[in-house]
Amino acid sequence: MKKKLIIIFTLSFIINTYSQSIYGKFNIPRQVGKQVNLYRTEGNYAYIIDSTRVNSQSSFFFKFKKYPIGYYKIGLINDKNTLDIILNSVEQKLSLEFNKPKLEDGVKILISNENLALREFKSKDNVIQNQIKNFKRQRGQARKEGNDIKVNELSNKISQLEKDLSNFTTTLVSKNPNTYFSKTQLATSPNFPGDKFKYFSDLDFNNESFIRSKVYSKRFQDYIIKHSGHTESGYYNAVDEIMNKAKSNEKVFEFALYNLLDGFYGSGLEDVATYIMEEYFYGEACGEIQINDLLKQKAKLFKNLQIGNIPPDFTIKNNLGSLINLKNTCKQNIYTIVMFWATHCPHCMRDLPGFVPVYNEYKTKGLEVIGVALDVNREKWNKVLNEKKFNWINVSQFKNYDSPVCKDYKINKTPTYFILDKNMKIVSKPRGKSELMLFLKSNM
Repeated sequence: MKKKLIIIFTLSFIINTYSQSIYGKFNIPRQVGKQVNLYRTEGNYAYIIDSTRVNSQSSFFFKFKKYPIGYYKIGLINDKNTLDIILNSVEQKLSLEFNKPKLEDGVKILISNENLALREFKSKDNVIQNQIKNFKRQRGQARKEGNDIKVNELSNKISQLEKDLSNFTTTLVSKNPNTYFSKTQLATSPNFPGDKFKYFSDLDFNNESFIRSKVYSKRFQDYIIKHSGHTESGYYNAVDEIMNKAKSNEKVFEFALYNLLDGFYGSGLEDVATYIMEEYFYGEACGEIQINDLLKQKAKLFKNLQIGNIPPDFTIKNNLGSLINLKNTCKQNIYTIVMFWATHCPHCMRDLPGFVPVYNEYKTKGLEVIGVALDVNREKWNKVLNEKKFNWINVSQFKNYDSPVCKDYKINKTPTYFILDKNMKIVSKPRGKSELMLFLKSNM
């Protein structure tokens, strides 16, 4: 019996030593019963890994668990209201207090040195970034006016603010040695930013914890901006350099592969995205590393959005309450344009009213348009449809960029066009209204 008690105590001690709990308390009304999600981050992506609810005492609790060290998020269900946190099992407890509806604005860290440092950095960073954004806006206006003196003055102010933030970060890191916060801050800034051949010499490509931060994604992006020359061959070389470095660790390699694929596709550089797929997903550039099935499935989603392939089908209610199916719509027409737009998009509201007579002309020749609105307000959407006489097929899932159809089609800007034939195959992806008009004139 004594031995059993010793074993139980020992196991309990080990679990608590290498586990961490998360406790949160709301000091604002109407939070009881709300679902709170815990997200694991990977670069710019976040995935739900656990959830709980706010209890009658306006608090929530995630029980002791061994969380891999890294950046995470706490968020309220169906809300972009999230808070960045660091979980490090060296600290057994993270205790938070919320005093405002927006989690980031009203949070107070009660227990956790990691998160005290993170909050201090974010508070300073937010202030300086807002100032930089304001000065950049002024500088842009000064350039339009041809006021070179003002441009130089504002550029100097921006440089000084960036230097101030760098000095502040250096001091904060020195005050918090051996924390994950400090390690990620140091790893994000290269020792040789201007040297193409030494750029990655200080970055540990075997550190899997950096996957759960923005270290790798920021360094990759910075390297591409500084050293690709912004040419197609330069992008290819940058991809190869990053992937060659990442081969030292399979998980880091897979993260880098998807990060680059998603980044180039989202930036409109589809030729580079195609290169990544052909060389690394379907070619021999991976060497001995075996790409897992989940990553291959993700790559297939990108491939399906390329010209000559069939994109995801969807069925969504239109503004009249009827279900609209993409595949059936394509069958009934020669060409179907899937147009992603939003009532809050200035370019959309500038271009689309003028497209109404074009649609009316080509509809009789076998053209249909499905306008997929990335809106959240049904009333505003219906009002715009009626006022602007958008008489094509109109659908929306009212979740903005979080709409399932938006995620399926990897939409990150509006307007975005896909032209499909009767078999639902993509025949064109116009980059704007002029290319769209050129296609219609040439093919209908």
